[in-house]
Amino acid sequence: MCLNAVSRNGHRKPNRKNLLSYSLVEALLRPTAVALYGASNDPKKNTGRPQRFLKAHGYPGRVVPINPNRETVQGEKAYAKAVDAPPGIEQALIMVPKLAVLNAVEDCAAAGVKVATIYSDGFAETGVEGLALQEEIVAIAKASGMRIAGPNSMGSIDLNTPMTLSINAILEMENLPAGNLGVISQSGSMLGALMSRGAARGIGFSSLLSIGNEADLGIPELIEVLVEDRNTEIILLFLEGVRDAEALGKASRYAYDAGKPVIAYKLGRSEVGRELAVSHSGAIAGHDAAIDAFLQNHGILRVEMMETLLELPALVAKSKPSGGNRVAVITTTGGGAAMVVDKLGAAGLELVPASERLLEVLAKNDLNLGEGRLIDLTMAGTREGLYKTALEVLFDDENVDAVVAVVGSSGQFHPQLAVAPIIDAQKTGKPLATFIAPDAPHSLERLRSAGIAAFHTPEACADGVRALLDWKPPLKIPETRKLPTAVKKKLTVNNGPNLDEVAGREILKALGISTTQPVILSGPEAHIPDDLNYPLAVKVISPDLHHKTEAGGVALGIGNKIELHKAMKEVCYSAANYMPEASLLGIMVEPMIDAQAEVLLGFRRDVEAGPIVVLGMGGILAELYKDFSVRLAPINKDIASQMIDEVKGLSLIKGFRNLPKGDCDALANAIASLSSLALDPIVAEAEINPLMVRRDGEGVIAVDALVRLNTR
Repeated sequence: MCLNAVSRNGHRKPNRKNLLSYSLVEALLRPTAVALYGASNDPKKNTGRPQRFLKAHGYPGRVVPINPNRETVQGEKAYAKAVDAPPGIEQALIMVPKLAVLNAVEDCAAAGVKVATIYSDGFAETGVEGLALQEEIVAIAKASGMRIAGPNSMGSIDLNTPMTLSINAILEMENLPAGNLGVISQSGSMLGALMSRGAARGIGFSSLLSIGNEADLGIPELIEVLVEDRNTEIILLFLEGVRDAEALGKASRYAYDAGKPVIAYKLGRSEVGRELAVSHSGAIAGHDAAIDAFLQNHGILRVEMMETLLELPALVAKSKPSGGNRVAVITTTGGGAAMVVDKLGAAGLELVPASERLLEVLAKNDLNLGEGRLIDLTMAGTREGLYKTALEVLFDDENVDAVVAVVGSSGQFHPQLAVAPIIDAQKTGKPLATFIAPDAPHSLERLRSAGIAAFHTPEACADGVRALLDWKPPLKIPETRKLPTAVKKKLTVNNGPNLDEVAGREILKALGISTTQPVILSGPEAHIPDDLNYPLAVKVISPDLHHKTEAGGVALGIGNKIELHKAMKEVCYSAANYMPEASLLGIMVEPMIDAQAEVLLGFRRDVEAGPIVVLGMGGILAELYKDFSVRLAPINKDIASQMIDEVKGLSLIKGFRNLPKGDCDALANAIASLSSLALDPIVAEAEINPLMVRRDGEGVIAVDALVRLNTR
């Protein structure tokens, strides 16, 4: 039996084929009997806590302590093994030393346990030996049809049952906040932090799941569990890393289709991806940008703050992806609102000033706004009906994508003047976020009870609004296609890992991307042909020099044969001096190219997110501009066109101030073509910097090529 999910349009939606058995959902969240391996008779010890917590919070099922050294544990009959206990144990929490875990798992399998949650540590995280033991445990479980959560899992909590199978100290709380938010965390201790902070805000949870090493059950499958869970409406992820990008993407899409938004807070804005990449695109769009692209691609909202992870669901619950970045901020306190406005602007959102209609409405009430984009009603806004009326005008304004209402001291002392109008205003479905500048817990609770998103800080408010407006439906999965045969042949004949520019250009041409036709000279003393068209660009050819400009291996604007002869010697000398061990294969000479714009176009495989394509402003200053767009690869031409629109500097080729247009159509084709390198795992990264965008109808030309292959 499987539960049916509800789609975003409200209709029942059939489960995905072979998704999850209903029994796994029940065994993990609502087991009728649980076993505690290593259960201590001392309720204060870590291994004694789960039994105490289960009793204290009213777990309705049967608790079976497994301890061969005692007849009873905390008043319950104990057993040496689960096979000795009455049948029907659905989940076990294993809290024994590392070397005893294997026997415990074998016992669970023999007893017909459906889920074994391993709290013990010392497995894959410790090295090869620990990994081998972890893999042996998983193999035993799979052979019996049992599932493993962990190792290093702090357990699972379902607050609506209630079922508190965890050692987490947060369960010392007397009143656990039950609700509809499901949490999956790679950090077990964060379950307590989220529950504590949620309780302080009046926010409740359905289930909180700690996954540890993800030896078997991982985040993707637990997302599917929460999709199937009748008590979960929104899924929150606390991520340290992405271990299975493909599975996470599929599970998130399933959750989206079921009408259960997924919100992620991800740690690790590290430089790992940049260290592994040799291209400029790896520097301008590092690992974190790749993760952003991955999450957005699969319909996952990403927040920057833990507070937002808790407070955003109230805003998401009444919304759907709508696009846009226009925000109206209305307030009676200029200073408090300015803090939100500052953060919204920093996030790249557009602040919308009062419309003509709103100005007219306010003028009829003897209120004339000052200049600026902040809609500051001042204390006059507390006059009866004014704030409510102004809000309703903003809700009806088609030029506003979201509204932020900021409340001052009235929110603490006179909520009937500033909070009640927000609650009473006729809503249209347009996103509404609120922030109260002073500490006003009662007013915040009134807003939350009315289903209105209420944020404790201006930073979290801005982060939440930004995350909502960035939210997009999952992108359509590209149709299955193959890399052109000509490209595969070019890749096959190159040994790598680093290709020289001549070989790299051959791959670009096989992809359908035009390049210049250079003259190849054998070295600095080579004969110079008489029919060259000056001015010229001169570059040394080497598979070892990834950035020839930095090595002094490039000379531009060479005007005649004498200058060329000198430049040939200089680029070779500079390159050899920069990297004495570099293999210098010759010199490339080609005409200088005029263009409307220079862009950087790159492809690489991110260590977590997978293959991505990057578009940015090009040339030697590419890393300084930080003006780029990223997508998971491969992509089609339509998505490539969206990327062009997102790079601010490329306004220059779209008719900005009547400048001649560049060939955006050819550029989109080139982006899509380069992204198709994702179809062959042999390609680690590739880059064109610069790709010259010529006038509309004249195409694009690659004047550089960097290609790095994975070890075969």
